[in-house]
Amino acid sequence: MIAQIMLAVSNIEENDLFETREERDDLVIKPICQIREFTEEIQQQLLVTFKLGKSESEQGQQFERRVAHYTNPNVLFELLKNDSHVRLNVVDFMNDPTENQLLSNWLGMNNDPNSEIKSFLTSFTFNHNCLNQFRLYGNENNIIGSGVSLVFNQSFFGNNVESSINPDSVALLNYDTKAKVAKSDSEENKDDGDSNNICSLEPLPLFRCLYFDPNSKYISIAKRNKFSFYLEHQGSPPKTIEEEWNNYIDSLGEEDKISKIRNNLNKIREIIKKLKGKKKLKALSNLDQLINLAIMPISCLIKHAAFEDEDECRMIYITHIADKKIQAPANYDYANSLFVNYGQKVEGYLDKIYLGPQCQPYHKLWITNHVRLSKSESKLKHIKVVQSEMPLR
Repeated sequence: MIAQIMLAVSNIEENDLFETREERDDLVIKPICQIREFTEEIQQQLLVTFKLGKSESEQGQQFERRVAHYTNPNVLFELLKNDSHVRLNVVDFMNDPTENQLLSNWLGMNNDPNSEIKSFLTSFTFNHNCLNQFRLYGNENNIIGSGVSLVFNQSFFGNNVESSINPDSVALLNYDTKAKVAKSDSEENKDDGDSNNICSLEPLPLFRCLYFDPNSKYISIAKRNKFSFYLEHQGSPPKTIEEEWNNYIDSLGEEDKISKIRNNLNKIREIIKKLKGKKKLKALSNLDQLINLAIMPISCLIKHAAFEDEDECRMIYITHIADKKIQAPANYDYANSLFVNYGQKVEGYLDKIYLGPQCQPYHKLWITNHVRLSKSESKLKHIKVVQSEMPLR
């Protein structure tokens, strides 16, 4: 699949720059595929591993069995009342202007804002009841701390790393614009049934973010903080909680993960340095495009170390702009964004809903009412609603 994608985007005729196909492959394709292989190894180190398909007892023994998504009550209303989907939003319009650029800048790459390959993502965190997260995210009517934290169990996600990339759409880079539109329209006309099902994603894996400071070379990875263990095991002796924390750190293997990631990043940087140093390749106009495509699956997972306390993890989906799964908002006020629907229905995967410290009483009322009605009218397991007691002043 790696070679197929790279060849699809290269669009290089052998006689243009290279005397033979073998020369082209040795100078360009093989190094790019090496970069992609090192990228995949980094993805595996950042993958949040779940015990999908195992018994509830086995799943319950995991330290990282749930993650939280902070949002506003209006979004929660749409998810619960109207069966809306969780959205993966295009990276181009994220709040952080450096999003997706930290790695490429460190590697000496040029970013192309007009690239037809786009990354879509949605964010979660290992810390479910976090004061700083309530301060920053989900605020409604400019009331700080008025949002909610939706705690998802691991069944909401998948384990297949390759599902984060749509190879069919990436291959569209080799088509002209008319062919892309015709292909997309033709496939859409063949589809029957619910358009939400047609245009939704299969279960996607979850990756922890990597926190990196290019100047000092500091690296850390997202994980649960120690306070989350004390919150989870309130009433237990501190010694017991500390043992749980130490067991978690041991099982995480953070030092080993970071060592392997650092090694692979340095290898990628060295390959790029050699590629850019070859005189013949200076005439290859899309060299940066090829390299950026190879590293794209980790580019949106690497954040500046200043954001380390967010302990963020992400679902990502990489595809061509002509992918029919991509949707635009119906409301003009939100026309500066594109998104992809995630196919999983939310309610069956929520374990808890934390109400922010300043969550408004009427929001608390309808959320509690909805959860109680759902419990009595269906076989869905009970969703616990918890009022956050974080000391917001």
